Amino acid sequence: MFAAAGLFSACSASTAPLPGPSVASGASKRTGASPAISPSSAASTGTTTPSSGPPASTPTLVSDLAVRFPKTQQGAEDFVRFVMAQVSKAYATGDPSLIRPLVDVTTCPDCSRWITATAEMKQKSQHYEGEFVDIQSLRSLTVKDDAVGVITQLLAPAGRTVDSRGRVVDPRSASGPLRTDFFLQFRDHWLVVNVEVVR
Repeated sequence: MFAAAGLFSACSASTAPLPGPSVASGASKRTGASPAISPSSAASTGTTTPSSGPPASTPTLVSDLAVRFPKTQQGAEDFVRFVMAQVSKAYATGDPSLIRPLVDVTTCPDCSRWITATAEMKQKSQHYEGEFVDIQSLRSLTVKDDAVGVITQLLAPAGRTVDSRGRVVDPRSASGPLRTDFFLQFRDHWLVVNVEVVR
């Protein structure tokens, strides 16, 4: 069912969060557009997320991001950890709104697929069960202007997509480790502007 090119490969019309039963070995996987990390492409996305509840206890996600993840190497590393945690939650709950404020879908095809897949899961009352991704290592390059690359080593543990009755609709075999490079740009806050899986 899948091309199985890497951790963040295309999911066709399926709702599976990652490649199906196996991940094929191969050359570096490029995910479309160039990293797009030059300052000239740092236009604002205008992304906003409405706040629910009192501001003191539940601040708006977008307004909080620049404070939680400053324009530093450490801030970039922590942001990538946060993004992957939010992607995991999105697949576990079928909630694409957890990912949207963190990515630029116009330059990041994989990010767009995360949102599409989780939206389809929500429509079909499906969700992912199991550990979505295990970050083995993570290292930020030097921040240059408003851009940075973060190199990670990830494992994709075995898991499964299930329907509302708990029936397995798409199993996933374990794969990895996979080198996955995240390209970030600081606009109003860090955004993932591209992802590349390299093997």
